[in-house]
Amino acid sequence: MHPLAFPRGATWLLVSVLVVAVFNGMAARAGAALSKPTYATGDRWVYVLDGSLNAFPNLNSSQTGAFHFDLVGRVEVNVLGPSSVLSGSVPIPVVAVDTNASGFLNGTFAVPNVGTAHVTGTFTTRTSEIWEDRAYLPIQSNTTTSYSADVMLGFSTPLTATVRVTASASVATIPAFELEVGQNASAALQTHLVVNSTFTAAGRTQSSENRTDVSSVWRREVLSRENVTVEVGTFTAYKLNQTVGSFPGIGGISGGTNETAYFSNETGYYVKRDAYANGTHVAEMRLKSYSYGAKGSTFGLIDWLLLVAAAAVGVVLVLIYWKRRKKRIPEPPSGASEPTKVERTRGGNDGTH
Repeated sequence: MHPLAFPRGATWLLVSVLVVAVFNGMAARAGAALSKPTYATGDRWVYVLDGSLNAFPNLNSSQTGAFHFDLVGRVEVNVLGPSSVLSGSVPIPVVAVDTNASGFLNGTFAVPNVGTAHVTGTFTTRTSEIWEDRAYLPIQSNTTTSYSADVMLGFSTPLTATVRVTASASVATIPAFELEVGQNASAALQTHLVVNSTFTAAGRTQSSENRTDVSSVWRREVLSRENVTVEVGTFTAYKLNQTVGSFPGIGGISGGTNETAYFSNETGYYVKRDAYANGTHVAEMRLKSYSYGAKGSTFGLIDWLLLVAAAAVGVVLVLIYWKRRKKRIPEPPSGASEPTKVERTRGGNDGTH
């Protein structure tokens, strides 16, 4: 046997091992980490929203009275497209995004000197955001949330509330987006907030405005990679523990807040989000439908090497197949002439001719 020759069975075993190794390597690379999306105009995600509300931003219980509202609704996140904003005198690339939420609320409301009433009504949230284009952190945001309800306690009285929040943030260092399981990233934020609130119930109106500068740290940790089932289907997603600043329908959440979010590379955004305030679950969003078409390439050097290896394996398979096929086709001896063909014509009864 030639020193470089392999038995046929060993050759196929080697090829099989190479095929499995290449495709396992490609699958591992494809799902190894969060992949940074490339967003384009028309990208859209629609969610089912469930939540609860015990306070309005910038208004305390002495102003509004004690209440508890349960929220059920719909959230739609729309990418308007790439843009740019000035940071000082330098333009920086950003992505403009609109989020709209609407739905129904019901719960209880304490009416001073009367008792506890039942409340039913509706809510809407309109948010325009600017995301910097490296980690997609919001650096500008304008949100208006309105609540309109009827308070029933022997008689009916209207309840309305409107909360407007304008925020602009600066980020000292942009955190990494592409994180693997077990990794984390953080960013120091300086945020300027302007909150205007108007609350009317039982004929009384309370309004306030608050301007403040807030120093905070945004943090994200990748806990695991798992399958998540929501209304639109089942997806492989990364389970994240991260800071949350606001939530559709709930408004700004401050102090001891975080969310467990499930990010899917396939959908380009979250398939599920669970928000917590001081350890208490306050809201959940579950993906109902999505349209995400402009997926950016996430191929790096290792990915291209794996593709080259896959191509090499394909060439080996073709060569082996061609050689085996060639060996199965008999060739005439060198110098031999083809056998003479004789035509036979049916003759007499004895078959002679």
